[in-house]
Amino acid sequence: MADSTSPNDTLRVAQVLAGQGVGGAEYMYARTTAALAARDELVQEAWLRPHERWLGLLGDAGVPTETARFGGKMDFRTRSILNRAAKRFEPDVVLCWMSRAASFGPVGAWTLAARLGGYYPMKYYRNCTAFIGISKGLCDYLVREGAPADRVFHIPNWASESPVKRTLTRAEMGLPESVPILLAAGRLHVNKAFDTLLRALVDVPDAHLLIAGEGPEREPLLELAKQLGVAERLRLLGWVDNVPDYLELADVFVCSSRIEPLGSIVPEAWAYDCPMVAARADGPAEMITHEHDGLLCEIDDVAEMSAHINTLLSDSVLAASLSEAGRKTYEDTYHRDIILEQFIEFFRAVRPA
Repeated sequence: MADSTSPNDTLRVAQVLAGQGVGGAEYMYARTTAALAARDELVQEAWLRPHERWLGLLGDAGVPTETARFGGKMDFRTRSILNRAAKRFEPDVVLCWMSRAASFGPVGAWTLAARLGGYYPMKYYRNCTAFIGISKGLCDYLVREGAPADRVFHIPNWASESPVKRTLTRAEMGLPESVPILLAAGRLHVNKAFDTLLRALVDVPDAHLLIAGEGPEREPLLELAKQLGVAERLRLLGWVDNVPDYLELADVFVCSSRIEPLGSIVPEAWAYDCPMVAARADGPAEMITHEHDGLLCEIDDVAEMSAHINTLLSDSVLAASLSEAGRKTYEDTYHRDIILEQFIEFFRAVRPA
């Protein structure tokens, strides 16, 4: 193993994920691992399920991959695959993204670490000795649950900063030229409170709402939109690979979540200068300063949410001010280069001596 007192030594890191073929956490894993591949201090492998989307992104970045099923408790084949990969690769750190990956994480001379994007039971992380929390709230949770404070690191998510692939037009989207456009993004799940956002849409005259994401609430949301009389003003986009295309088109971004440990889309909106309204879930409330770089409303408060949206649509000076401040918050705290450097610092700090 590399000597932790030699900061110029190359780090050997295995990035492990047992995720799905689409999803925000999965995308963060793939593009973070791909971005770190350009760092000279690091040699990586990615161990994951065989989803073509992520294998393609990692392959384009030159990251070697190992695939496994990551099934249930009796999936001994995945454990064998990961144990063999670890013995072959001899990592300094094995970083497990989310709980299922951690439950399969191989134990050995390396440091088994975990990155938490939610308040998951610590029983899944019993073999881990170092931790990343994507919010300060999650870091506090880890310490309360018994993780040593000096082995808990706060590393938030970062925006893709990918260029706009092409400028979307209202005509090709089937949107009237003069109407306001609202954008939301995330898994179509009750935690995201898109039902609250639909109710708020009732009181935002003429606005059309685009939601980027997929999930089990698709049909219930479509049915609710019909009941509320806003179905003609709703567009469910499904999973989209390049959210910046839509952020460029939108007048206001809305993060309506009831439960949101961080809210990766918040820095994404800041990075692309889109003014924002967000509910006071843990993550957005931690990141956003009300009336400075966004407007905050209470969770599930339909009236306050719609009022804030209407304020931004009617006050271009305030919208521009929030966008400018949000961009600075992003540059100072959530910029790609800052976050990647924090990962390098983490790997150096926790690898075995």
